[in-house]
Amino acid sequence: MKKKLSLRDINMILVVVGLLLLVATYFLVYQNYSEKNAELDTQLTEREAHLKELQGYYDNLKEYEKGTADGKVNISANLAKLPRGIKSEDFLVYIMDSTAEVNADLYSVNFNNENQISTFSTVIDGKKQECQGYQVSSSFSAQMNYEQLKSYLDYVYNESENITFVDSFAVTYNAEAAKLDTNFSLSKYYITFNGSEYVPVAVPDVAIGVSDPFHTR
Repeated sequence: MKKKLSLRDINMILVVVGLLLLVATYFLVYQNYSEKNAELDTQLTEREAHLKELQGYYDNLKEYEKGTADGKVNISANLAKLPRGIKSEDFLVYIMDSTAEVNADLYSVNFNNENQISTFSTVIDGKKQECQGYQVSSSFSAQMNYEQLKSYLDYVYNESENITFVDSFAVTYNAEAAKLDTNFSLSKYYITFNGSEYVPVAVPDVAIGVSDPFHTR
C-alpha cells in the first residue's frame, strides 16, 4: 500500500529544494558576478591611476615641450662639436694650428690607431639615428714657456671648435733654452651614422721645391 505524502512533508521537501536552488544560484551566479565585479574594480582602479598620471602629463605639457625643445638644442650643440670623421692630416693641422696659436715651437708629431668607444641612439635632424663613437689620439713634442703652456691648455679646452681633451702631458725644464720641453697626448672624438659624410679639414697649401729650379725665366 502506497503511503501518501502529507502536506507537511511536501512543504518540507519544497523548502529543502528551494534551499538547494538558492545555494546553487549563489555558487553558479552570484559568486561568478562577484568575481567579475572584483576584476572590474581592479581594472577601474588601474585606469584611474593611469588617467591621473596622464592628467599630470597634460597639466605639465608646456614644461615638457620646452624641455624637449631645449634637449634638441643641446643635442644639436654637442653634435656640432663632433665631426663625422677625423683623419691623421686633420689632427696634424689641429696640432700645427694650436701650437702656432701660442707661438710654441713644434718638434714632432705621432699618431695612434683610432678606437670605437660607444654605440648610442640620438636624434639628428629630427630623425632617430644609431651612432658609433670613435676616439682618435695623437701626441706631439714642443718647446714653450710657462705662459705659452697655460695658453695652450686654455686653447684646447676653451677655443677648440671640436671636442678635444688632453690625456696627459709631461714637462721638462730646458735650462739651456730657458724654456719647457713638453710632450702632449691629445684625444679627439667623432661619430658616424647612416648617411653621415666625412668632411676633411682644409689643409693649407705648402710650397714644395722651387717653381723654376733651372732659372729659365
